Amino acid sequence: MTTFHQLLRDRAAEHGARTALLFDAETVSYAQLLDRSERVAAGLRGFGIGADDHVALLMDNSLDCIFAWLASSLLGCTEVPINPQYRGQLLHYLLQDADVTAVVCDAAYVSQLSEVADTLPKLKLVLVCGEAALPDLGGIRVERFADCHAADDAFDPVNGAPERVILYTSGTTGPSKGVTHTQRSCLTLSRYNAQMMEYGRDDRLLNFFPLYHQNARYTGVIPAIWAGASIRLERKLSTSNFWKTVDADGITAFNYLGSVLRLILNVTGEDRTAGTHSLRTAFGAGAPPVVWEAFEQRLGVRLVETYGLSEAPMAALNVRKGARSSQIGSAGRGTDLFELAVADADDKLLPAGEIGEIVLRPRVPDAMMTGYYNKDAATVRAFRNLWFHSGDRGRLSEQGDLFFEAREKDAIRRRGENISAWEVESVLDAHPDVAESAVFGVACDDADEEVAVAIVLQPGASDLRAVLDHAAKNLPAYAVPTLLRVMADLPRTPTEKVQKAELRAAPRAAYLTRSEILEATRA
Repeated sequence: MTTFHQLLRDRAAEHGARTALLFDAETVSYAQLLDRSERVAAGLRGFGIGADDHVALLMDNSLDCIFAWLASSLLGCTEVPINPQYRGQLLHYLLQDADVTAVVCDAAYVSQLSEVADTLPKLKLVLVCGEAALPDLGGIRVERFADCHAADDAFDPVNGAPERVILYTSGTTGPSKGVTHTQRSCLTLSRYNAQMMEYGRDDRLLNFFPLYHQNARYTGVIPAIWAGASIRLERKLSTSNFWKTVDADGITAFNYLGSVLRLILNVTGEDRTAGTHSLRTAFGAGAPPVVWEAFEQRLGVRLVETYGLSEAPMAALNVRKGARSSQIGSAGRGTDLFELAVADADDKLLPAGEIGEIVLRPRVPDAMMTGYYNKDAATVRAFRNLWFHSGDRGRLSEQGDLFFEAREKDAIRRRGENISAWEVESVLDAHPDVAESAVFGVACDDADEEVAVAIVLQPGASDLRAVLDHAAKNLPAYAVPTLLRVMADLPRTPTEKVQKAELRAAPRAAYLTRSEILEATRA
């Protein structure tokens, strides 16, 4: 029996008819969660899916997404949750890199999958969720996911399966890497999250992050199940409905990113104070100190701030309580799961106050990834000198509190998503009118960073609209550049490395906005 199968069975036996999940107007009890997950797992098995398969989910948040995920975990196969906004060459790369053999796909994303399916030799089955007509994908079998729910066969437990999950990072200096976890390591994270958040059976969690992220899965759904609590899942954050949901469902905890907290405060009336709502705590990262203080002092909501990566989640924690309480603005201290340090370029550990690369290593088994999928050299590089190298910069206080400073990685943060500059550049550089591009983040007020690009065009080329259309076709919407600057050449160091710091320093007037480019072409 797989790790998650055992968890579902134990909780169904303990909690039975109590509510486990809420989505839209539907509630799912613990008993139903087990029964429906086993039924879908039997349906997948009936379509020939087993422990040796690599099953990708290309789905928005929904109950079907939950059951496809949990059924895959019951089969013990290798799960590959993918951002459904990926398309074109990036989608092709992820599916090929992960050796995907089957895809469960929302009808809305069938066309994106159809564009790349015939170039994926290992793909043998596509299950479509929704009412759209089934596409003809040549030799690839296409069926309806709804038929899995109708399976009547009893599901026999699986033993000795891989029980792997591949979570893709945003690639920074190269293609995205598949972070490989086991169900055991995911449960280790979830159990620790539930313990540190002090979740109990009377708690009701709220999570509006996508289920292809570690956040919603392993610091949302599974901690709730572990604790015997219940969780409301939403498709995405709706600030206009946030407090309505809190009041209607008696929400006691939710997950956040710093930008989310600002948005919630913007719609929070003056009458909302401590004692006027059910919220008691929230878990996340990136809370600005002024927002943090507003939540704790005005609203009485204790924020639990964390620092971690897909490779090593919950490496630091600031629980703002008792001996573990750390300064507001810090990510706290190394956890029971991880030891933290800051090192220089030669991997010498730095004293308190000095800025360097954040490095870490596990204190317990099954706390971090087993490695990057099919990328042994990258795994060895990341773990050099007995420390995992995060690529992030920070400093430690005298008390051991971690303060995040900046990313060494070439990544952009946009509306809660990490965007790989390298991946955006690779898409832009594939356009015949682009000689070279340099992508970077520019700070803005409402969405962390905007995606900016400096482009060197091929001689005689001038159609920026065509370049943006190409980007929109091959990138998630949030990764398409919104600021564009055409240059004769890019600024470089003596070793020919592009100086992105110089590009970031350019005034806003140096850029064309995406809307200006589109308006000019319409005129």
